[in-house]
Amino acid sequence: MTPLRVATPNDFEQTDEQQDVVDSDAPALVVMAPAGTGKTETLTRRTERFVNDPASGHARVLVMTYTTRAANEFTVRLRDRIGSLMRRVTADTVHGFSQTLLATHGSHVGLPSDFQVLANDVDRADLLASFDSSWRAEDCAGLLRELDLARARGNEHPQLRNWRDALDDRGAVDFSEMIAKAVEVLRIPAVATTVRGIYGLVIVDEAQNLTQQQYSLIAALIGQHGTSGVPLVPTTLLGDPNQSVTGFAGGDGKLMERFATEYGAKRLTLTRNFRSSHRLALLERQVSPQLGLGNGRAEDRSQCAAEGILLCREFGDEEAEAAFVAEWATTLLAEGLPAQAVSAGEPSGVHAEDIAVLARHAASLGPTSEALAERGHDVARVHRDSDLMSSPLGAVTLELLRLRSDRHHMSAASALHREHGIELAAAGGEVPVDTDVPSADALRSAASPHVDILVPLLQAESPSAFVASLEDCQLPQAEQTALLASWAADRKLISDTWHEFANTASVAERSWTRFALHFERTVRGRDLGSGIRLLTVHKAQAREFKAVAVVGMNDGQFPDFRAASRETRQAELQTFYVAATRASRVLLLTRARERPTRYGSRSTDPSPYLQLAAATAEPPF
Repeated sequence: MTPLRVATPNDFEQTDEQQDVVDSDAPALVVMAPAGTGKTETLTRRTERFVNDPASGHARVLVMTYTTRAANEFTVRLRDRIGSLMRRVTADTVHGFSQTLLATHGSHVGLPSDFQVLANDVDRADLLASFDSSWRAEDCAGLLRELDLARARGNEHPQLRNWRDALDDRGAVDFSEMIAKAVEVLRIPAVATTVRGIYGLVIVDEAQNLTQQQYSLIAALIGQHGTSGVPLVPTTLLGDPNQSVTGFAGGDGKLMERFATEYGAKRLTLTRNFRSSHRLALLERQVSPQLGLGNGRAEDRSQCAAEGILLCREFGDEEAEAAFVAEWATTLLAEGLPAQAVSAGEPSGVHAEDIAVLARHAASLGPTSEALAERGHDVARVHRDSDLMSSPLGAVTLELLRLRSDRHHMSAASALHREHGIELAAAGGEVPVDTDVPSADALRSAASPHVDILVPLLQAESPSAFVASLEDCQLPQAEQTALLASWAADRKLISDTWHEFANTASVAERSWTRFALHFERTVRGRDLGSGIRLLTVHKAQAREFKAVAVVGMNDGQFPDFRAASRETRQAELQTFYVAATRASRVLLLTRARERPTRYGSRSTDPSPYLQLAAATAEPPF
């Protein structure tokens, strides 16, 4: 095959389809944007065009993204282009927008000025148990999941009123109630008029992941002309219904079509694939028609950048599967992409961050993680709570910050007691609910060897004093180099984030609660560190890699064994579609013929998705 030119959105010979999206003045616009069609670049240029248009005046653009990471990446990309005009653009998640809205207008719906956000299930369960004695904290997890899903889907639940009363009694919200309260605020005519006056354009990215509750928020924000039905604030939704994989949390890819119908939206489609190699594009065309949602992908794939590689492999057991994947990654790092995977003039080099190993469930990544570690490779995962700080002392400092932000932060209090020997009660018993923070005497008697650093942090009367104490403290030079370096990085992270926060927040807004929330949102929004990426498919959504391996391709693993109905099987196929479209050049699908169980090794059946891939994969299968 004649090598084909590499096409990327940055070239940037904008396609006619993309230019139509950028230039559209439709008050309601729905853009179907399948994987690899330059959606983010098009979104960026549409925003840039708006703020540079003299007719837009001083109106702002609100860009709602699916993740904090996506909002941060969009902000960086756009700031490089428009400089100081970035003051007219807000990029945030739906929850981030809701939190900001409630910080200004929450008093209209009974929230205190410094309301708490309960993000941790331990804290939520403890609140419910303390409010309603008929519930034990250890029995609340299932109920809270039911309540989250009911609210996401806009459904009622017999315990919902009870939970909302508990939150109101505390002066708090959880993530779902944050959106519900924001909808209440926007249904107040005076507030809605004020907020709508700020924005001249609303853009919703990854709109296929919207829940009914989030859709209600957007509807309340943009309003609707009574006669024409068009939104009062021009609104654009971009997404790919085929990538709607958040149904377990209430996500509904059909809401894009609902928006188009209710607001008389103009429909546009991006069809040119800038990302995928020819062989991977063929796999996409095998899967896409079976999804039934449609994305308007063009049949002409002649502009794919390279031939590409698609491999399907099976092994005797999971250990052999993991060893092969680890060797595959090692070879890519050492030798680069094979010649057939790249086009003329395209660099073939591969960095660890260009490789991802995906699985339907995190547990399926364990053997591969071990095999990669045995070969000396660094791996990176999406942040867990324990990964936010890089040193033990940094973790204690973060727990103290959380306690200062919320005296009811039981998960933080429990962690201090369990991991660092810090008692919040003189007798060392259960952590009392009404305890504010541990006393200096309690800290000095703790097992932690760094109490001289922690006591000034505990005694700080404000977040600024907390950070000032943090900046002044030093560890003894006799400490291990690794600990000194990690602690310095943690201290700098907290300090830099505070100064960034203080530069944008008013004096009244610089509270413990708001700084703690800002810190966690900022840190969680940063991308992974160095190393080969090990991710579940859901965590990999909206990411792109040169080479992807999907492990555990057995029926029961992927698709999940619980997917028995037509609806759930369809959702699993959409998840596979997302996995397959994360790779731009090389895709490896693997399975083990036998898996260990408590009753011994048992044989497996191949995933039906392997049969889809076999038609375009290279032999042997």
